[in-house]
Amino acid sequence: MARKKTKRRSKKPRRRSVIDVPVRQSRTPQDDRLSEIIKEMALQVLKDIAAIPSAPAAQATLLLASVAWNCAIGDNSMREKHRELIDQIDWEGMTPWEELRSSDTEQLITELVDFKREHYPNDLRRVVATEMSPEGNVLVHWTEPDKVVAAPFSASRAMATPKRAKRRPIADKLVKKMNRYVRGKVVDLQAVMAGRKNAEELQKTVATREDLADLHPAHAIYVYAQNQTSVMSEQLIAFREMDRFDKLISKAEEEYMPSGPPMSPLTPSFFTCWAFFDACVGLGEETIATTTMAVGSAFGMHDELVRVIGLMQDSRMAVYAHEGTDKDRIVLRELVTNNVCKTICPSGYRGRRGELWYARVLPPPVPELEEHVVFTTPYLLIEPGEREWLAYFQRTLPDAPTQDRIAAYEHHMKFGPARDYWSEFVLEGYVNHRSDVIFLRGLPDVPESRPHSTVNI
Repeated sequence: MARKKTKRRSKKPRRRSVIDVPVRQSRTPQDDRLSEIIKEMALQVLKDIAAIPSAPAAQATLLLASVAWNCAIGDNSMREKHRELIDQIDWEGMTPWEELRSSDTEQLITELVDFKREHYPNDLRRVVATEMSPEGNVLVHWTEPDKVVAAPFSASRAMATPKRAKRRPIADKLVKKMNRYVRGKVVDLQAVMAGRKNAEELQKTVATREDLADLHPAHAIYVYAQNQTSVMSEQLIAFREMDRFDKLISKAEEEYMPSGPPMSPLTPSFFTCWAFFDACVGLGEETIATTTMAVGSAFGMHDELVRVIGLMQDSRMAVYAHEGTDKDRIVLRELVTNNVCKTICPSGYRGRRGELWYARVLPPPVPELEEHVVFTTPYLLIEPGEREWLAYFQRTLPDAPTQDRIAAYEHHMKFGPARDYWSEFVLEGYVNHRSDVIFLRGLPDVPESRPHSTVNI
């Protein structure tokens, strides 16, 4: 599928943040901390090794060093994706190449591969993920060479459980800007953001009390929260600070036309949840929902509404095994975590024991309710079966302690190795549909198993 190139705007230099990336003075293999070695390699990519790099430049060089390290031991799985990952870094007004020795990242990786092979030829550890704190501290997750690992590499918090980001530069800028308006005696937030008339028109799109009354209470609460997130996002997107979200989501809408079958296998519920809760930007992994919560909290949004939006933000798609029914509820078991939940499925599809579902299941929104909610129209994975899917996760996730493995799994299901990873899986795996369920075939890492993969065209 053709991809359109986005023309970059000219950007102003930004103030550099202090990143401590010291040069190592000694080289002893294997017993050294791999984080120190990766930092040493990252320095080789900078134009001026003695200068203090900006946070984005440090992040980019660490990414290149990690990709090169794995290439040097024979793992080229992330080399083809490295430019896409670099483009996802929040450069905050800079161009990527002002501090790097070259814009030819393939050449830089090749040089770093040579560096690794010369100085650390016997170190066969494999990089799984690299983290960098706001203070510049680097932590590299790695596995022994005899372990089978093909974990998704992320330039940010790849091993972190998907929680709302602590760093929120976009939201902080918006709150600061709005506070200036408030101090200027502009007291109506809706008028500040998009004009009172526009805000009132947007509120008309929110489900009415009558509409919500026809839904299961758990579903109704989430529908209302999603509607309010949509209203806020429509208003916030007018701000320049939200340009990256606007471009990211507009591009995806143009590419996938998420209207549901037969036009597109991406349903509005699937795409909207991705756009609000999963499509992250910057080192803080901010989303439209985290921004909405931050701005809403600062300007009077009800605490309960913020909390429910937070539940949706912390959610993700997952693969579930159908375990039968309990009265009017569907029992689903998540494959990797083995968590079992009793759910309602608003699409009306009930399925049968033994099926595999790819769906976003939300927890009970309030303590008074017990039902989880299958918030998206379920995707029925007609083949392969549970054994093959478990093998996929075995290949994809690091062989690590249970807590780290679950964290890597949750990150993989929410963000994927690339933003379009799961959307492409749905698009290429589509087989057929009914009004209440959509049928998919194949595995994400086996292109020939998906009917509409480019290898099958």
